[in-house]
Amino acid sequence: MSSTEEHDAAPLDVAVVGGSLAGCATAVHFATMGYRVAVFEKKAAPDTYHKQLCTHFVQPHTVPLLNALGLAHLREPDRSVATKAVFVTPGGVVETPGPGYDPELPESYALNLERRVLDPAIRESARRHGVRFVEATGVEGVERDEDGWTVRTAAESGARRYRARLVVAADGRRSRLAGLLGNEADSRPNERAALFGYFTGIEAPADNRSVFVMNERDLACSYPLVGGRTELVLFAEKSRVEGWRGSDGRMAEFLKYFDGLAEAPSVTNAVPEGPLLGYADYPSLIRRPVAGSVPFVGDAALSLDAMSGVGCGFALLTAQLLAHSFAGRTLDAEGVREGLDAYRQRFEKTLLPHAEGICGDSLVDKDETTRKRMFETICGNRELSGKYLALTGRMIMPAEFQRAFMKGLMARGSAAARK
Repeated sequence: MSSTEEHDAAPLDVAVVGGSLAGCATAVHFATMGYRVAVFEKKAAPDTYHKQLCTHFVQPHTVPLLNALGLAHLREPDRSVATKAVFVTPGGVVETPGPGYDPELPESYALNLERRVLDPAIRESARRHGVRFVEATGVEGVERDEDGWTVRTAAESGARRYRARLVVAADGRRSRLAGLLGNEADSRPNERAALFGYFTGIEAPADNRSVFVMNERDLACSYPLVGGRTELVLFAEKSRVEGWRGSDGRMAEFLKYFDGLAEAPSVTNAVPEGPLLGYADYPSLIRRPVAGSVPFVGDAALSLDAMSGVGCGFALLTAQLLAHSFAGRTLDAEGVREGLDAYRQRFEKTLLPHAEGICGDSLVDKDETTRKRMFETICGNRELSGKYLALTGRMIMPAEFQRAFMKGLMARGSAAARK
Protein backbone atom coordinates (compact mmCIF):
# COMPACT_ATOMS: atom_id res chain seq x y z
CA MET A 1 0.00 0.00 0.00
CA SER A 2 1.33 3.45 -0.89
CA SER A 3 1.95 5.96 1.88
CA THR A 4 -0.81 8.22 0.54
CA GLU A 5 -3.49 5.50 0.48
CA GLU A 6 -6.00 5.55 3.33
CA HIS A 7 -8.57 3.12 4.68
CA ASP A 8 -12.16 4.24 4.95
CA ALA A 9 -13.19 3.88 8.56
CA ALA A 10 -16.76 2.66 8.02
CA PRO A 11 -17.10 -0.85 6.50
CA LEU A 12 -19.88 -1.35 4.00
CA ASP A 13 -22.31 -4.15 3.38
CA VAL A 14 -22.71 -3.39 -0.34
CA ALA A 15 -20.44 -1.36 -2.63
CA VAL A 16 -22.18 -0.45 -5.88
CA VAL A 17 -19.81 0.65 -8.65
CA GLY A 18 -21.68 3.04 -10.94
CA GLY A 19 -24.29 5.65 -10.10
CA SER A 20 -26.74 5.59 -13.01
CA LEU A 21 -30.16 3.90 -13.07
CA ALA A 22 -29.11 0.32 -12.33
CA GLY A 23 -26.61 1.35 -9.68
CA CYS A 24 -28.99 3.67 -7.84
CA ALA A 25 -31.87 1.18 -8.07
CA THR A 26 -29.64 -1.57 -6.67
CA ALA A 27 -28.55 0.73 -3.87
CA VAL A 28 -32.15 1.63 -2.96
CA HIS A 29 -33.22 -2.02 -2.85
CA PHE A 30 -30.36 -3.10 -0.58
CA ALA A 31 -30.70 -0.02 1.63
CA THR A 32 -34.40 -0.86 2.01
CA MET A 33 -33.34 -4.29 3.25
CA GLY A 34 -31.34 -2.58 5.99
CA TYR A 35 -27.82 -2.78 4.54
CA ARG A 36 -25.11 -0.11 4.61
CA VAL A 37 -24.70 0.83 0.96
CA ALA A 38 -22.36 3.15 -0.93
CA VAL A 39 -22.39 4.08 -4.60
CA PHE A 40 -19.07 4.85 -6.27
CA GLU A 41 -19.40 7.11 -9.31
CA LYS A 42 -16.44 8.24 -11.38
CA LYS A 43 -18.23 11.39 -12.56
CA ALA A 44 -18.77 14.46 -10.44
CA ALA A 45 -22.50 14.41 -11.17
CA PRO A 46 -24.42 17.61 -10.37
CA ASP A 47 -28.03 17.28 -9.25
CA THR A 48 -29.30 17.91 -12.78
CA TYR A 49 -26.99 15.42 -14.53
CA HIS A 50 -28.81 12.98 -16.80
CA LYS A 51 -28.29 10.70 -19.76
CA GLN A 52 -29.29 12.35 -23.05
CA LEU A 53 -29.05 9.57 -25.63
CA CYS A 54 -32.25 7.73 -24.74
CA THR A 55 -35.74 7.17 -26.14
CA HIS A 56 -37.20 7.79 -22.65
CA PHE A 57 -39.77 5.09 -23.41
CA VAL A 58 -40.27 3.15 -20.19
CA GLN A 59 -41.85 -0.18 -21.04
CA PRO A 60 -45.04 -1.26 -19.23
CA HIS A 61 -43.25 -4.08 -17.40
CA THR A 62 -41.03 -1.39 -15.82
CA VAL A 63 -43.63 1.09 -14.61
CA PRO A 64 -44.64 -0.87 -11.46
CA LEU A 65 -40.95 -1.14 -10.50
CA LEU A 66 -40.90 2.61 -9.82
CA ASN A 67 -43.06 2.17 -6.73
CA ALA A 68 -40.55 0.12 -4.74
CA LEU A 69 -37.87 2.69 -5.56
CA GLY A 70 -39.85 5.55 -4.04
CA LEU A 71 -40.57 6.96 -7.51
CA ALA A 72 -44.32 6.46 -7.84
CA HIS A 73 -44.70 10.25 -8.17
CA LEU A 74 -42.92 10.11 -11.52
CA ARG A 75 -46.08 8.55 -12.97
CA GLU A 76 -47.93 11.87 -12.49
CA PRO A 77 -48.78 13.81 -15.71
CA ASP A 78 -46.54 16.75 -14.85
CA ARG A 79 -43.51 14.46 -14.88
CA SER A 80 -44.25 11.87 -17.58
CA VAL A 81 -46.71 10.94 -20.32
CA ALA A 82 -48.71 7.73 -20.01
CA THR A 83 -48.56 6.11 -23.43
CA LYS A 84 -49.05 2.97 -25.45
CA ALA A 85 -47.32 1.75 -28.61
CA VAL A 86 -48.89 1.72 -32.06
CA PHE A 87 -46.93 -0.18 -34.72
CA VAL A 88 -47.42 0.66 -38.38
CA THR A 89 -46.11 -2.45 -40.15
CA PRO A 90 -45.89 -3.85 -43.70
CA GLY A 91 -48.95 -5.98 -42.91
CA GLY A 92 -51.15 -3.36 -41.25
CA VAL A 93 -51.43 -1.50 -37.94
CA VAL A 94 -50.87 -3.29 -34.64
CA GLU A 95 -53.06 -1.54 -32.10
CA THR A 96 -55.41 -2.70 -29.38
CA PRO A 97 -58.21 -0.76 -27.66
CA GLY A 98 -57.94 0.73 -24.21
CA PRO A 99 -55.15 2.52 -22.34
CA GLY A 100 -53.35 -0.60 -21.17
CA TYR A 101 -51.30 -3.27 -22.88
CA ASP A 102 -53.34 -5.84 -20.95
CA PRO A 103 -57.11 -5.26 -21.38
CA GLU A 104 -57.69 -6.53 -17.84
CA LEU A 105 -55.12 -4.13 -16.40
CA PRO A 106 -55.92 -0.52 -17.43
CA GLU A 107 -52.76 0.73 -15.71
CA SER A 108 -50.49 -1.54 -17.76
CA TYR A 109 -49.30 1.43 -19.77
CA ALA A 110 -45.85 2.62 -20.80
CA LEU A 111 -44.37 5.97 -19.78
CA ASN A 112 -42.49 8.55 -21.80
CA LEU A 113 -40.32 9.56 -18.86
CA GLU A 114 -37.34 11.73 -19.71
CA ARG A 115 -33.99 11.03 -18.14
CA ARG A 116 -33.70 14.68 -17.10
CA VAL A 117 -36.53 13.80 -14.66
CA LEU A 118 -35.74 10.17 -13.87
CA ASP A 119 -31.99 10.37 -13.24
CA PRO A 120 -32.00 13.14 -10.58
CA ALA A 121 -35.08 11.58 -8.97
CA ILE A 122 -33.52 8.16 -8.48
CA ARG A 123 -30.34 9.68 -7.05
CA GLU A 124 -32.42 11.73 -4.62
CA SER A 125 -34.35 8.60 -3.65
CA ALA A 126 -31.11 6.74 -2.99
CA ARG A 127 -29.91 9.50 -0.68
CA ARG A 128 -33.30 9.57 1.04
CA HIS A 129 -32.89 5.85 1.74
CA GLY A 130 -29.53 6.47 3.40
CA VAL A 131 -27.25 5.49 0.51
CA ARG A 132 -23.81 7.07 0.67
CA PHE A 133 -22.52 8.60 -2.59
CA VAL A 134 -18.79 8.64 -3.27
CA GLU A 135 -18.60 10.78 -6.40
CA ALA A 136 -15.74 11.85 -8.66
CA THR A 137 -14.09 8.63 -7.57
CA GLY A 138 -12.94 5.83 -9.82
CA VAL A 139 -12.64 2.22 -8.74
CA GLU A 140 -9.13 1.07 -9.63
CA GLY A 141 -9.31 -2.49 -8.33
CA VAL A 142 -11.21 -5.01 -6.23
CA GLU A 143 -9.68 -7.79 -4.14
CA ARG A 144 -11.57 -10.60 -2.48
CA ASP A 145 -10.68 -12.54 0.66
CA GLU A 146 -12.60 -14.83 3.00
CA ASP A 147 -14.19 -11.87 4.79
CA GLY A 148 -15.34 -9.95 1.73
CA TRP A 149 -13.91 -7.32 -0.58
CA THR A 150 -11.39 -4.51 -0.60
CA VAL A 151 -12.31 -1.79 -3.08
CA ARG A 152 -9.43 0.43 -4.18
CA THR A 153 -10.40 3.89 -5.40
CA ALA A 154 -8.70 7.00 -6.77
CA ALA A 155 -9.88 10.59 -6.59
CA GLU A 156 -8.33 14.06 -6.59
CA SER A 157 -8.13 13.83 -2.81
CA GLY A 158 -6.00 10.68 -3.10
CA ALA A 159 -6.26 6.91 -3.03
CA ARG A 160 -8.50 5.12 -0.57
CA ARG A 161 -9.57 1.59 0.31
CA TYR A 162 -13.03 0.49 1.36
CA ARG A 163 -14.23 -2.80 2.80
CA ALA A 164 -17.51 -4.38 1.64
CA ARG A 165 -19.20 -7.75 1.89
CA LEU A 166 -20.70 -7.54 -1.61
CA VAL A 167 -19.54 -5.61 -4.69
CA VAL A 168 -22.01 -4.90 -7.51
CA ALA A 169 -20.90 -3.88 -11.02
CA ALA A 170 -23.23 -1.20 -12.36
CA ASP A 171 -20.57 0.74 -14.25
CA GLY A 172 -22.14 0.72 -17.66
CA ARG A 173 -21.44 -0.47 -21.15
CA ARG A 174 -17.68 0.10 -20.88
CA SER A 175 -17.54 -1.53 -17.47
CA ARG A 176 -14.12 -1.26 -15.88
CA LEU A 177 -15.00 -4.01 -13.43
CA ALA A 178 -15.73 -6.32 -16.35
CA GLY A 179 -12.16 -5.75 -17.52
CA LEU A 180 -10.72 -6.29 -14.07
CA LEU A 181 -12.69 -9.50 -13.56
CA GLY A 182 -12.36 -10.92 -17.05
CA ASN A 183 -16.06 -10.65 -17.90
CA GLU A 184 -15.64 -10.21 -21.64
CA ALA A 185 -18.68 -9.01 -23.58
CA ASP A 186 -20.30 -11.03 -26.32
CA SER A 187 -20.63 -8.35 -29.03
CA ARG A 188 -23.54 -8.68 -31.48
CA PRO A 189 -23.74 -6.54 -34.65
CA ASN A 190 -26.27 -3.75 -35.01
CA GLU A 191 -26.79 -2.83 -38.66
CA ARG A 192 -28.68 0.40 -38.01
CA ALA A 193 -27.58 3.90 -37.08
CA ALA A 194 -29.76 6.08 -34.85
CA LEU A 195 -30.67 9.76 -34.68
CA PHE A 196 -32.56 11.41 -31.80
CA GLY A 197 -34.15 14.88 -31.76
CA TYR A 198 -36.46 16.97 -29.53
CA PHE A 199 -39.11 19.23 -31.05
CA THR A 200 -42.01 21.55 -30.34
CA GLY A 201 -44.84 22.14 -32.79
CA ILE A 202 -45.72 18.47 -33.35
CA GLU A 203 -49.28 17.53 -32.40
CA ALA A 204 -49.46 14.44 -30.20
CA PRO A 205 -51.50 11.50 -31.56
CA ALA A 206 -54.80 10.55 -29.95
CA ASP A 207 -54.41 9.33 -26.37
CA ASN A 208 -50.73 10.30 -26.47
CA ARG A 209 -49.87 7.14 -28.39
CA SER A 210 -46.21 6.51 -29.21
CA VAL A 211 -46.07 5.71 -32.93
CA PHE A 212 -43.56 3.27 -34.44
CA VAL A 213 -43.50 3.24 -38.25
CA MET A 214 -41.71 0.40 -40.00
CA ASN A 215 -40.44 1.80 -43.30
CA GLU A 216 -38.63 -0.90 -45.25
CA ARG A 217 -36.15 -2.04 -42.57
CA ASP A 218 -36.06 1.29 -40.73
CA LEU A 219 -38.06 2.19 -37.64
CA ALA A 220 -39.26 5.79 -37.23
CA CYS A 221 -40.51 6.60 -33.73
CA SER A 222 -42.51 9.45 -32.26
CA TYR A 223 -42.76 9.91 -28.49
CA PRO A 224 -45.01 12.63 -26.98
CA LEU A 225 -43.36 14.26 -23.98
CA VAL A 226 -44.42 16.51 -21.11
CA GLY A 227 -45.11 20.12 -22.04
CA GLY A 228 -46.30 19.46 -25.58
CA ARG A 229 -42.85 18.44 -26.76
CA THR A 230 -42.00 15.43 -28.92
CA GLU A 231 -38.96 13.23 -29.35
CA LEU A 232 -38.42 11.83 -32.83
CA VAL A 233 -36.06 8.90 -33.23
CA LEU A 234 -34.95 7.18 -36.42
CA PHE A 235 -33.27 3.78 -36.50
CA ALA A 236 -32.15 3.43 -40.11
CA GLU A 237 -29.88 1.37 -42.28
CA LYS A 238 -26.46 2.96 -41.99
CA SER A 239 -26.18 3.59 -45.71
CA ARG A 240 -29.34 5.73 -45.61
CA VAL A 241 -27.98 8.33 -43.19
CA GLU A 242 -24.27 8.27 -44.08
CA GLY A 243 -24.74 11.14 -46.55
CA TRP A 244 -26.60 13.37 -44.11
CA ARG A 245 -23.67 15.69 -43.40
CA GLY A 246 -23.50 18.80 -41.25
CA SER A 247 -25.92 19.68 -38.47
CA ASP A 248 -28.25 21.77 -40.67
CA GLY A 249 -28.24 19.34 -43.56
CA ARG A 250 -28.76 16.38 -41.31
CA MET A 251 -31.71 18.03 -39.55
CA ALA A 252 -33.32 18.88 -42.90
CA GLU A 253 -32.96 15.31 -44.16
CA PHE A 254 -34.22 13.93 -40.86
CA LEU A 255 -37.41 16.00 -40.96
CA LYS A 256 -37.85 15.28 -44.67
CA TYR A 257 -37.74 11.58 -43.84
CA PHE A 258 -40.52 11.88 -41.25
CA ASP A 259 -42.51 14.17 -43.56
CA GLY A 260 -42.51 11.37 -46.13
CA LEU A 261 -44.23 8.96 -43.75
CA ALA A 262 -47.99 9.37 -44.03
CA GLU A 263 -48.57 7.42 -40.81
CA ALA A 264 -46.24 9.54 -38.65
CA PRO A 265 -47.36 12.72 -36.85
CA SER A 266 -47.02 15.80 -39.05
CA VAL A 267 -43.69 17.63 -38.75
CA THR A 268 -44.78 20.63 -40.86
CA ASN A 269 -44.57 22.98 -37.86
CA ALA A 270 -41.76 21.16 -36.04
CA VAL A 271 -39.20 23.39 -34.32
CA PRO A 272 -35.99 21.69 -33.11
CA GLU A 273 -34.98 22.31 -29.50
CA GLY A 274 -31.36 21.58 -30.36
CA PRO A 275 -29.14 19.56 -32.68
CA LEU A 276 -29.71 15.89 -33.39
CA LEU A 277 -27.99 13.32 -31.22
CA GLY A 278 -27.14 9.80 -32.26
CA TYR A 279 -24.69 7.06 -33.02
CA ALA A 280 -23.36 5.41 -36.16
CA ASP A 281 -22.42 2.07 -34.61
CA TYR A 282 -23.78 0.54 -31.41
CA PRO A 283 -23.36 -3.22 -31.19
CA SER A 284 -25.28 -5.04 -28.49
CA LEU A 285 -23.11 -6.30 -25.62
CA ILE A 286 -24.02 -9.26 -23.41
CA ARG A 287 -21.93 -10.26 -20.37
CA ARG A 288 -22.21 -12.99 -17.78
CA PRO A 289 -24.49 -11.87 -14.95
CA VAL A 290 -21.92 -12.98 -12.36
CA ALA A 291 -18.14 -12.95 -12.72
CA GLY A 292 -15.60 -13.42 -9.94
CA SER A 293 -18.39 -13.38 -7.32
CA VAL A 294 -19.52 -9.95 -8.55
CA PRO A 295 -23.04 -9.52 -9.98
CA PHE A 296 -23.42 -7.28 -13.03
CA VAL A 297 -26.53 -5.14 -13.52
CA GLY A 298 -27.81 -2.67 -16.09
CA ASP A 299 -25.68 -1.88 -19.11
CA ALA A 300 -22.72 -3.58 -17.47
CA ALA A 301 -24.62 -6.85 -17.98
CA LEU A 302 -26.77 -6.11 -21.03
CA SER A 303 -26.34 -3.13 -23.35
CA LEU A 304 -28.76 -3.77 -26.19
CA ASP A 305 -29.86 -2.04 -29.37
CA ALA A 306 -31.80 1.07 -28.33
CA MET A 307 -34.43 0.27 -30.97
CA SER A 308 -35.84 -2.29 -28.53
CA GLY A 309 -36.48 0.41 -25.92
CA VAL A 310 -35.40 -1.82 -23.02
CA GLY A 311 -32.48 0.19 -21.62
CA CYS A 312 -34.25 1.83 -18.67
CA GLY A 313 -36.47 -1.17 -18.07
CA PHE A 314 -33.72 -3.77 -17.99
CA ALA A 315 -31.58 -1.50 -15.79
CA LEU A 316 -34.32 -1.39 -13.16
CA LEU A 317 -35.27 -5.03 -13.67
CA THR A 318 -31.75 -6.38 -13.16
CA ALA A 319 -31.51 -4.37 -9.94
CA GLN A 320 -34.79 -5.87 -8.75
CA LEU A 321 -33.78 -9.42 -9.75
CA LEU A 322 -30.54 -9.05 -7.82
CA ALA A 323 -32.27 -7.68 -4.72
CA HIS A 324 -34.91 -10.43 -4.78
CA SER A 325 -32.13 -13.01 -5.09
CA PHE A 326 -30.69 -11.79 -1.77
CA ALA A 327 -33.98 -11.32 0.06
CA GLY A 328 -33.98 -13.36 3.27
CA ARG A 329 -30.27 -14.15 2.99
CA THR A 330 -27.31 -12.87 4.95
CA LEU A 331 -24.17 -11.50 3.34
CA ASP A 332 -21.88 -14.16 4.79
CA ALA A 333 -19.99 -16.41 2.37
CA GLU A 334 -22.81 -18.93 2.04
CA GLY A 335 -25.52 -16.29 1.67
CA VAL A 336 -23.57 -14.45 -1.02
CA ARG A 337 -22.92 -17.64 -2.93
CA GLU A 338 -26.59 -18.65 -2.82
CA GLY A 339 -27.72 -15.13 -3.75
CA LEU A 340 -25.40 -14.99 -6.74
CA ASP A 341 -26.57 -18.41 -7.95
CA ALA A 342 -30.20 -17.29 -7.68
CA TYR A 343 -29.46 -14.06 -9.56
CA ARG A 344 -27.68 -15.91 -12.35
CA GLN A 345 -30.66 -18.21 -12.81
CA ARG A 346 -33.19 -15.37 -12.75
CA PHE A 347 -31.14 -13.32 -15.21
CA GLU A 348 -30.72 -16.16 -17.69
CA LYS A 349 -34.38 -17.18 -17.51
CA THR A 350 -35.90 -13.70 -17.57
CA LEU A 351 -33.61 -11.59 -19.76
CA LEU A 352 -31.55 -13.70 -22.14
CA PRO A 353 -34.50 -14.88 -24.27
CA HIS A 354 -35.45 -11.24 -24.88
CA ALA A 355 -31.81 -10.34 -25.61
CA GLU A 356 -31.55 -13.00 -28.31
CA GLY A 357 -34.65 -11.69 -30.05
CA ILE A 358 -33.45 -8.08 -29.83
CA CYS A 359 -30.08 -9.00 -31.34
CA GLY A 360 -31.88 -10.75 -34.19
CA ASP A 361 -33.96 -7.63 -34.87
CA SER A 362 -30.75 -5.57 -35.07
CA LEU A 363 -29.90 -7.23 -38.39
CA VAL A 364 -31.25 -5.76 -41.60
CA ASP A 365 -32.99 -8.73 -43.20
CA LYS A 366 -34.04 -8.26 -46.82
CA ASP A 367 -36.81 -10.90 -46.85
CA GLU A 368 -39.71 -8.47 -46.98
CA THR A 369 -42.21 -11.08 -48.25
CA THR A 370 -41.86 -13.23 -45.14
CA ARG A 371 -41.95 -10.17 -42.92
CA LYS A 372 -45.12 -8.85 -44.55
CA ARG A 373 -46.81 -12.23 -44.17
CA MET A 374 -45.87 -12.31 -40.48
CA PHE A 375 -47.42 -8.92 -39.80
CA GLU A 376 -50.51 -9.67 -41.87
CA THR A 377 -51.04 -12.64 -39.57
CA ILE A 378 -50.54 -10.50 -36.48
CA CYS A 379 -52.73 -7.63 -37.65
CA GLY A 380 -55.54 -9.97 -38.71
CA ASN A 381 -55.83 -11.53 -35.27
CA ARG A 382 -56.84 -9.34 -32.32
CA GLU A 383 -55.50 -11.77 -29.72
CA LEU A 384 -52.20 -12.07 -31.55
CA SER A 385 -51.93 -8.28 -31.86
CA GLY A 386 -52.24 -8.10 -28.09
CA LYS A 387 -49.55 -10.73 -27.69
CA TYR A 388 -47.24 -8.78 -30.00
CA LEU A 389 -47.69 -5.58 -28.01
CA ALA A 390 -47.15 -7.53 -24.79
CA LEU A 391 -43.92 -8.95 -26.22
CA THR A 392 -42.59 -5.55 -27.26
CA GLY A 393 -43.53 -4.27 -23.80
CA ARG A 394 -41.60 -7.24 -22.30
CA MET A 395 -44.70 -8.39 -20.43
CA ILE A 396 -44.53 -11.90 -21.88
CA MET A 397 -41.64 -14.13 -22.92
CA PRO A 398 -40.75 -14.66 -26.60
CA ALA A 399 -41.72 -18.34 -26.40
CA GLU A 400 -45.28 -17.42 -25.41
CA PHE A 401 -45.59 -15.11 -28.40
CA GLN A 402 -44.12 -17.74 -30.73
CA ARG A 403 -46.69 -20.29 -29.59
CA ALA A 404 -49.49 -17.80 -30.16
CA PHE A 405 -48.08 -16.83 -33.55
CA MET A 406 -47.86 -20.42 -34.77
CA LYS A 407 -51.45 -20.97 -33.63
CA GLY A 408 -52.56 -17.84 -35.48
CA LEU A 409 -50.62 -18.83 -38.59
CA MET A 410 -52.27 -22.24 -38.68
CA ALA A 411 -55.71 -20.71 -38.15
CA ARG A 412 -55.09 -18.29 -41.01
CA GLY A 413 -53.99 -21.14 -43.25
CA SER A 414 -57.08 -23.18 -42.39
CA ALA A 415 -59.34 -20.20 -43.11
CA ALA A 416 -57.68 -19.68 -46.48
CA ALA A 417 -58.08 -23.36 -47.36
CA ARG A 418 -61.82 -23.23 -46.66
CA LYS A 419 -62.36 -20.39 -49.13
